[in-house]
Amino acid sequence: MKILYFELRKEFIRKSFFFMMIILVIINFFWLEWDYHTNGGFTEDYVKVNASEKENKYYEELHQYLDGKLNAEKVSYVSEEYQRYHNLVSGDYSTEYDSSMHTGYAFGDYSLLTVHFYNPIKYLITYKELNDGLLEKAEENIRFFSDKNNKYEVEKNSFILEHYKNRNPLYFYETGGWKHLLSYDKSDLFILVLLIVGIIPTFSKEKKNAMEIIQITSAYGRKLYIPIKLIAHIFVAVWLELLFGIINYVVIHMQYGLSGTKMMLYSINEYRYTPLNISVIEFYLLEVLSKCIGFAIIAVILTMIARLIKNTYAAFIAMIGYTSVFLYFSGFNSGITFVENVLTLISPFSLLKLGELATSLKEIKFCGHFMTFHSFLYGVQATLIVILLCTMLVIEKRGK
Repeated sequence: MKILYFELRKEFIRKSFFFMMIILVIINFFWLEWDYHTNGGFTEDYVKVNASEKENKYYEELHQYLDGKLNAEKVSYVSEEYQRYHNLVSGDYSTEYDSSMHTGYAFGDYSLLTVHFYNPIKYLITYKELNDGLLEKAEENIRFFSDKNNKYEVEKNSFILEHYKNRNPLYFYETGGWKHLLSYDKSDLFILVLLIVGIIPTFSKEKKNAMEIIQITSAYGRKLYIPIKLIAHIFVAVWLELLFGIINYVVIHMQYGLSGTKMMLYSINEYRYTPLNISVIEFYLLEVLSKCIGFAIIAVILTMIARLIKNTYAAFIAMIGYTSVFLYFSGFNSGITFVENVLTLISPFSLLKLGELATSLKEIKFCGHFMTFHSFLYGVQATLIVILLCTMLVIEKRGK
């Protein structure tokens, strides 16, 4: 453990690194605040700081009554209120302030109830019917493609039957905060900056100070010189993701509340076709884990670049080039061509985009068989990292 501590102390436990980390944490906080304040309007994201006191009071009253498991009484109340306001604003109505209205205005009551309560609840109570139609179609496809001996389509539709059955999301909570948390990716950029800044001088500084020769000529140092650096870099990558993951959760929880942690992921409209049968909090933990793996792989590749290119400026250019190219490749996660799928699969940055990959069922055909894209992605990344580590080991042995 001492050697790991010394390695971390050389590269990351430095005032300059912590200063930059604190600055980026502060920027991340203000970015989250900016995102929060600029959301809202005619969307499902309710922003309290942009609303009036009366609007917030009406909003809270409705949530206090409707949050939790939906029943006939709650559904009937929302439907009747919606119809009443709909009839009111369909004809001639006053646009002046009206103290009898919850928000002070007739259309204000109508829009708040419709956007933030009626539409989301309607989605929840009609989900089962729409999902049952999807399952019936899958059963038809299985019979049809079985006759055609199409294994891929049979496996795909069998997967749909297995993973989309028994879905009936009848728990209502605000989803705006969860959507923002699951899609927020600005902190990924800050983590990447910190990794590059920390890893760039790893080898060039030691070569300049003649420390590399001292370490690799000792029996103990020769064996652990590269492995301990890789472990240190992976440790920092995972630690940074956990740090920003916790910060993002805490800040967004302060903004939105993030109630309903046990609410199923497909309760959010944008995730209606997700193949994952887990709660929103479980999905967030899975997303953080996926990013930890992604950043760990990225850290290994950046270490490899720093090892092969001893010049600090050249290594920096190479790292920026690698990041730009493979970040671009990860943008093909909705690609339909073979080349687009391959480019997405070989990019470790794709592991940072589970929030996008899990919105619907994304599949890939491998040797004539069906596989979910995200599960195949993990397999490809595991294979590639083993190949990279073996390549690095061979290069080290030949260089000695």
